[in-house]
Amino acid sequence: MATLNYIVKGKKYYSNILVRFKDGTRNDLTASTEIKVDPKKWSSTRQRIKQIAGDTSKDEINVQLGKLEEFILNQFNNDHMKGVFIDTNWLKKKIAKFFNRPIDDLAIDQIYFVPYVQGFIKIAPTRLVKGKNQPVSQGTIKKYKSTLVKLQDYERKYKTKIRFTDLDLHFYDKFVNMLSVEQKINMGTVGHYIKTVKTMAREAKLLGLPVHEHINHPKFFGPTSQALSIYLKDDEINTIFSHNFKLNERLDNARDLFIIGLRTGLRISDFLRLKETNIKEGFIEIETQKTGQTVVIPMHPQVKEILEKRNGFPESISDQKFNLYIKEVCQEAKLNAMTEGSKINPKTNRKEKGIYPKYELVTSHICRRSFASNLYGKLPNLVIMGITGHQTEAQFLKYIKITPKENAKKLQEFWQKQLEENQVEKLNMKVVK
Repeated sequence: MATLNYIVKGKKYYSNILVRFKDGTRNDLTASTEIKVDPKKWSSTRQRIKQIAGDTSKDEINVQLGKLEEFILNQFNNDHMKGVFIDTNWLKKKIAKFFNRPIDDLAIDQIYFVPYVQGFIKIAPTRLVKGKNQPVSQGTIKKYKSTLVKLQDYERKYKTKIRFTDLDLHFYDKFVNMLSVEQKINMGTVGHYIKTVKTMAREAKLLGLPVHEHINHPKFFGPTSQALSIYLKDDEINTIFSHNFKLNERLDNARDLFIIGLRTGLRISDFLRLKETNIKEGFIEIETQKTGQTVVIPMHPQVKEILEKRNGFPESISDQKFNLYIKEVCQEAKLNAMTEGSKINPKTNRKEKGIYPKYELVTSHICRRSFASNLYGKLPNLVIMGITGHQTEAQFLKYIKITPKENAKKLQEFWQKQLEENQVEKLNMKVVK
């Protein structure tokens, strides 16, 4: 029969409350709870702190001792049936687990969230993503690392170490407030940080770590914001394509790369690394870096012309130079229309909404968005999604940037076409008569 008793040794000073766990004649184990008590206030008979007036801590300690006894006996039954070896080390681990404290420095990532996140990032390159059979992408790892920085900011601000049990709605409110109010990060980016925290915390929960149940609460959500993203219409792309940059090879090369991005719908991480080997039977075929999907894209006439002009693909440049140069390209092509959008303020390094010349708002993201937006309504959505790689139609529709007025014009054009077809049909009927 398994029994558990509490022992306080000594008569002077504050002493640890010890756990003595016996399982018949097989085990007689002792370990410290690390809870200290004045021996004069301890009742060996009741196995609890005496009821002394003015002692404000006794009730909480006595409650915890009752729960610890129940916890250890339940753990013993579960582990004993599984054949787990029961020894003093087992007892120490169970006490540490109950009080949510590491048993040693090696187990610190089983109690504190930030060390766990650091380990999570370290093994990320070797972890396969479900459904893709590909390792976690460098872009995702970068997202993990930026979230780690924000968690460390939180710990410095509140002079604390985040435990798994701290990941509740109180933490959520303080973390969101720090990001949005103090660091002035837009809500869309705050939402990305929250979603990443939830992803990592849920992984920890699967491992049996004591993550607070609030991590799955509906109020622990990633906020979103409506981005003021823009896209280039076909006539604007044609203007850029037709502009003469022969006197500036740097911008001519950047323009050609830009057109390839706009006419393939690929991410910058993919279209900047296209080579002749990616051309197969007149199609561009590439395994995308982010998702590992293989996409096949027909060659747009403008892309064909660029490849013929250069006898291959333009010279690749860095992402940073590309984003810098295409603003110059669009400025030279006179894309100056004042446009509502958001851009980084170099003084604050934060995005700010406003009305700017369109060329100032152009970044590499405009390539895929323009590709999808220009084809929307002209081809079935699933056909466009097969190239852009969007998994759901809802995801795709959020991505494209067609304004309500543009949608209304599409409907107007459809009705006009219907009217013209009906008139032709009536005319044909009269001729037959």
